[in-house]
Amino acid sequence: MPEEKKEPPHPEVTFLPPLQMVLSFLDEKLRKRVPKKDASDEKTVEKLIEKLSEKDE
Repeated sequence: MPEEKKEPPHPEVTFLPPLQMVLSFLDEKLRKRVPKKDASDEKTVEKLIEKLSEKDE
């Protein structure tokens, strides 16, 4: 009986995406979770500062 040549099993192919791709994906998720700062926040802070400065006078 002739020996049958056994081909080695196909190695597992793994794909690792570039680090920049992973980081940009995570950055998108984080941006969706954290609300953007509105200009209204700055205005409220300015109003509070004005009120506090009026109390000091």
